[in-house]
Amino acid sequence: MTEPVSPLLPLLSWQHLSLHAAFTTRPLLTNLTGEVRSGEILAVMGPSGSGKSTLLTLLNRMRSATSGSIVMQGKPLSSYPIPQLRRQIAYLPQQAVLFPGTVADNLTVGCRLWQIPCDVPGWLAHVDLDPAIAEQSASTLSGGQAQRLALARTLALEPTVLLLDEPTSALDGPTALDIERLIQNWVAAKERAVIWVTHDPHQAERIASRLLRIEAGQQAFLGKPGDTWGGTRS
Repeated sequence: MTEPVSPLLPLLSWQHLSLHAAFTTRPLLTNLTGEVRSGEILAVMGPSGSGKSTLLTLLNRMRSATSGSIVMQGKPLSSYPIPQLRRQIAYLPQQAVLFPGTVADNLTVGCRLWQIPCDVPGWLAHVDLDPAIAEQSASTLSGGQAQRLALARTLALEPTVLLLDEPTSALDGPTALDIERLIQNWVAAKERAVIWVTHDPHQAERIASRLLRIEAGQQAFLGKPGDTWGGTRS
């Protein structure tokens, strides 16, 4: 069960995050500071290789920052057991990861681990997948179908913060808009938050109340989408 949310605290905040790697003299990330609150979608943009996806992996401890701090609801991220943390701060990579087995097997894998109910037909319909494919092999899905299945599997865990890396990149325009609305409604109804990496400034303006722009690992802009630096560069 996810922890109760305090309206007085950011769901997730980070201060002065930096990351250095042995294979390069240039820091991957330098001095990033930000937060996300209940009911908010924060879009993250920047050129390829600027550090957008790297930030997401720091925020649920898939990687460890060289310096800086990350806090969830007033507690250091390091105080949470990794399994609990990964459920509460759920990361969905751009490339959907599916396991051998059926669509239903893939959808319910996390729910079975945490012993929580999972409405398979309901979740499939929720992400615009036909519930009739539940017993179909997951290996037969298209890239767009796999991306939506992975999203449903992640949402079924009821995370507090959702980290999305280009979640609509394999979808056509109308389906992408449907998924945007789904996530916006989920955030509003569940009082949760999303950090959403996108390359599309128009998508950022549709979905997000604030935009973080990263360039060469540094924070170049934080404000409303469409403001200076926000919607002018991809």
